[in-house]
Amino acid sequence: MFASINYNHDKRFVELPVAVAIFLVIVIAILSKHGSQPAALLLFLLVLPGCFHATLRYLGGLKLWLFMLIFPLIASLPLLVASGTGEATAAPARYVVAAICLIGLSRFRLCSSLIFRAASVGAILPLLFYLDQFSQPRADWGVGKLQSGYLAVVLLSLSLSQIFIDRHKSAWRILGIIGSLCAITLVVKTGTRGAWPAIIVVCYLHFSMIPLSAARKTACLIFGVSILVLSALFVPPVNDRIEHTAQEIKSYYNDDNHASSIGARLDLWQIAIESFAESPLWGVSYGRHNEKIKDFIERNPDIKRLKLDGKGDGRGSAHNEILDALSKRGLLGLIAILLLYFVPLRFFLFHLKNKDCDELRYVSMGAIGVIATMIICGFTEAPLMNVRVATTYGFLMVFLYHLVIRLTNPTQSHDRSPKQHENSH
Repeated sequence: MFASINYNHDKRFVELPVAVAIFLVIVIAILSKHGSQPAALLLFLLVLPGCFHATLRYLGGLKLWLFMLIFPLIASLPLLVASGTGEATAAPARYVVAAICLIGLSRFRLCSSLIFRAASVGAILPLLFYLDQFSQPRADWGVGKLQSGYLAVVLLSLSLSQIFIDRHKSAWRILGIIGSLCAITLVVKTGTRGAWPAIIVVCYLHFSMIPLSAARKTACLIFGVSILVLSALFVPPVNDRIEHTAQEIKSYYNDDNHASSIGARLDLWQIAIESFAESPLWGVSYGRHNEKIKDFIERNPDIKRLKLDGKGDGRGSAHNEILDALSKRGLLGLIAILLLYFVPLRFFLFHLKNKDCDELRYVSMGAIGVIATMIICGFTEAPLMNVRVATTYGFLMVFLYHLVIRLTNPTQSHDRSPKQHENSH
């Protein structure tokens, strides 16, 4: 069926089956105990036939996006060689698969409503399948506390966009509202503090899209700030984690107590800076990074633990996206991270300015919210080099890219390159 699709005809009948397939991929990614990896494989097999029909003209329009998705693997090759383990390329390889899907999905028309509705459903399902987690101080929704928190903010951004996209369909809009509330609940219950600022930023970005008068927006803003203050004061998970954070920071600087989550992060940041200074172009190997950790502990005998070093072999994250990239992949890794941030951000910001198509603006805003989430969460973790988050982020950028291309020219053939689409505006 896939090979029979011709660029010269508007084959809208492929929109529903492909959209349903993508919906199933997202559901599988959420429910599978292996995270998004089986779903990524399924999507890869789905779109692979389309790659064999891509034209060189089309690839030319995608050259910057393809470079963005392939470069993380290139930047990881020195670490692969120096460390002698394929783990260095685990997450970057997912971006290469996403690059193939970027080409393959050009054969199909995607339905934005169904994809965003799937995100809202995806925020609801973990609460239904992991109800027992509510009895725990911190909840793990199946993929680890940190990853659960970051991915929940991603679902929040998409669910908020769904409210706008389905604004004339009450039942679906209610789904978006419920999905957004569930996503916030997921983040709060994980206790992932690095994701909480992302919630505020994502909500503010979407709030700025609401067509209200200045007075009403001010009133809503005051209401939102009040909710945040009340949550910090009276919601136990939020209140406890804020107090815990204040105590850890005070203990680290006043009592030289490194035996805490924040203390370990601050120590790992210093180690990452030292590793980058030793090898600024492509970073140090896992083994050398582990030696740097041991040397740091010897120089600081008061350290009781460095608990966030993962397996204790130097592969653990520096708990900061930029510093982790600099320490293990050097300036090459930094370029890879910046490409993953700013290539899609520039693209979606360009289309956010479109005043003729509300759906296009809401899709672009959902994508910008996802990117903002990765940037903010990158201050306390390295999500883009985590296999599950890398898979989710890479594939979402690919989905949303093609949604924007479809919305810019809904009646045009996909034979036009993305650059031509962009220039038409």
